[in-house]
Amino acid sequence: MTSQFESIRLKQSVPKKVMIASFTGTALEYYDFFIYGTMAALVFGALFFPSHDPVAGTLAAFATFAVGFAARPIGSILFGHLGDRLGRRKTLVLSLGLMGGATLGIGLLPTFTSVGVLAPLLLVLLRLLQGLALGGEWGGAALMLVENAPAGRKSTYGSIVQMGAPAGLMLATAATSFSVAVSGNEFMVWGWRLPFWLSILLLAISFWIRISLAETSEFAKTASSKARESKAPALLVFKNHWKDLILACGVAAPGGALFSIVTTYTLSYTVDILKQDRGSILNVTVAASAVYLVSIPLFGRVADKWGSYSVITLGAISTAIFAFFYFQLLGTGAVFLVFLAVAVALAGIHAALQAPQAEVFAAQFDVSLRYTGVALSQAIPTTIVAGTTPFLATYLYDLTKDTNIIAVYLVSLGLIGAACSVAMRRKALIRSREPIRVASYK
Repeated sequence: MTSQFESIRLKQSVPKKVMIASFTGTALEYYDFFIYGTMAALVFGALFFPSHDPVAGTLAAFATFAVGFAARPIGSILFGHLGDRLGRRKTLVLSLGLMGGATLGIGLLPTFTSVGVLAPLLLVLLRLLQGLALGGEWGGAALMLVENAPAGRKSTYGSIVQMGAPAGLMLATAATSFSVAVSGNEFMVWGWRLPFWLSILLLAISFWIRISLAETSEFAKTASSKARESKAPALLVFKNHWKDLILACGVAAPGGALFSIVTTYTLSYTVDILKQDRGSILNVTVAASAVYLVSIPLFGRVADKWGSYSVITLGAISTAIFAFFYFQLLGTGAVFLVFLAVAVALAGIHAALQAPQAEVFAAQFDVSLRYTGVALSQAIPTTIVAGTTPFLATYLYDLTKDTNIIAVYLVSLGLIGAACSVAMRRKALIRSREPIRVASYK
């Protein structure tokens, strides 16, 4: 009876509820994360880190932005442990609640003028909680899709979780634009809080959908496995899969840097340095994110047809090629050319890097360690690269007054990503000749 049930499930596509839950939950968590990044670029320097030098205030705000990324590996280990022991669904509900609570708390914080140094301390604390939550979100949401996906469609379905990022970015940017329009000159006083408060509505919807999900079939099959008796999945990942983890981190690095440049640093650079209109840049970001949202599943289908590693390698090489052109297009000040730069970076290059990631990362780890392994594969490079990129870019430009040095940084990561993708593909080919997990996973 059990075998009949399993065979029926293998023939079915991923339940729509799983798709919706993974998408909406991830969109909410990225919305919360992007709201912080946007406000760090626009107002947090002045409100929480007042300084005579505006660059110093922006650097301090971006430093707290990086703090959230620094917490992600810890969140990956914590939630990965729970996800590999208790299941994907319960862990995802917990991460969602933590992110929502921390984001609402930021919207209620007093500023430096009200409580002094306590304000930035509380801001850092809540940012840490955001990072912990997001460290456990991506891996679990990706596995809910990939572990339920039919053979030959894993990149397509895995790409759905990646759609949460542009959706969250669109919502965050739209909420910021709405707040700017509503509050006007009072944006620095109370308008910046509105996007944080609005997150409670998204939290309620996402929580209601996610709480009713069933566990993934692949995890359910290992419910009584001795492999799940380990008290520290993270230790086994570092011990037995460290090479896979290093390659996965290299693959994720260029996408992390590119995304931080486009979604966070670009706003600061165009508004503060190039003196372009804030509203126009926000509108450009929303429009480009809409194109990005559509392109991700398309690249997922391409990856299923032409090969996941080939698509990732193409995206990494494109990062290296487009880096210099990106800043040149921004420097024109023409709205269409700025849109073109952001759209190509997100909807073209970043979509190619991200769409196949869920499938590729999941294939590297056994089911009993997969939540932890996949989460760390995303969290470590996100912390080291994506979390520090806005700070590094701001510092490098202030030092040299030249964006070419930032472009060189992107080129380096693009080449590293391409090399790691090629190496990972070679390992996958070797594994496919052996009767082990990767062959059966495919």
